[in-house]
Amino acid sequence: MAESRAPEPDEPSSKTQREVGAPIPKGELDPDLIKLQRARPKIGIITSAGMVFLCAFFIWRLTADRKFGGEGDTPRLAQLADVMAGKVAAESFIELPAEPMMSHAIRSAKGKGDPGLRTVPVRGTNERVWLVLDGVGWDDPVVTNRYPGRLRELSDLPFAAAVRAHATANPRPVFATSAAVRGGLSSGTLKSVDGDDLKIRDTDRIAFDVVDPNLSTIIATFTPGTPEHAALLDAGAWQKALDALGITAKPVAQDDKDKVLGQVRFDTQQPVTEVTTKLEGAKLWSARVEPVTRHLETTWGALKGSSPSGFTVGTTTIPDQQLDLLGIYVTRAIPSDAYALI
Repeated sequence: MAESRAPEPDEPSSKTQREVGAPIPKGELDPDLIKLQRARPKIGIITSAGMVFLCAFFIWRLTADRKFGGEGDTPRLAQLADVMAGKVAAESFIELPAEPMMSHAIRSAKGKGDPGLRTVPVRGTNERVWLVLDGVGWDDPVVTNRYPGRLRELSDLPFAAAVRAHATANPRPVFATSAAVRGGLSSGTLKSVDGDDLKIRDTDRIAFDVVDPNLSTIIATFTPGTPEHAALLDAGAWQKALDALGITAKPVAQDDKDKVLGQVRFDTQQPVTEVTTKLEGAKLWSARVEPVTRHLETTWGALKGSSPSGFTVGTTTIPDQQLDLLGIYVTRAIPSDAYALI
């Protein structure tokens, strides 16, 4: 029986006899892979300094977000006066009682067709507090006038520059009482009905509506005859009836609304009370009388020349007591310390 023996030193083993490129059996190591060495990474002092700078930059850049992230899950109640006084820190999660002035909303969008966001000033804050609302407008209404959100400085928002540019370039209407306007003619400053302090320039437009006490409009409905009067089925019949009462009136061309309702309008240079008394005396109950409102516009510089007896627009002087509110188209910049609740 033959005995097994170890191979002689000069006898080649199975590993040395393996051909180049032959597959490596399971459980054995590939000697070629064992010889491979990984190249040492080339990280110098400049690369290291750049990484440190980048980390420090993002730590600084995300400071506000990290601070807001540390707020609780429930907003705390804050007041407008405290926000304007700087008693409420920025990046706080708060609930703010506010009344947005939606007519002064400024929309900021990324492109055409994008509803974007609406930045709205809060009434009575001199535009130092703003609300950032969704631009779609289909959200549930805030019936409590309490808005929760993150308090930020307006200048920190990415669209702040666009909002400020729009506010500076476009006049916005505000309203003031006739007494406030009269008191501000000399100084050029006044307080609006919203509580904002306004500085008016001579070029700012002024507009108001005034009821002319010497004019009125008669709206007469076509009606069949009654025991008190004959049939009034067209404008001609009404014209004769008014002439018989001593009411000098000029018919106005019917619009679509008048045709549908079966009525005609007349303008007359007589006061409302006088015309109403004559119509009621003749028992013409199918006619009513409305006052005539005139829209007047001027500039602040021209209005400053008004006499104490009233506001002068062109050749017309309107007594102060006949005016309730005056509209002023004011261009003003948003304060640099304004806040936004987003």
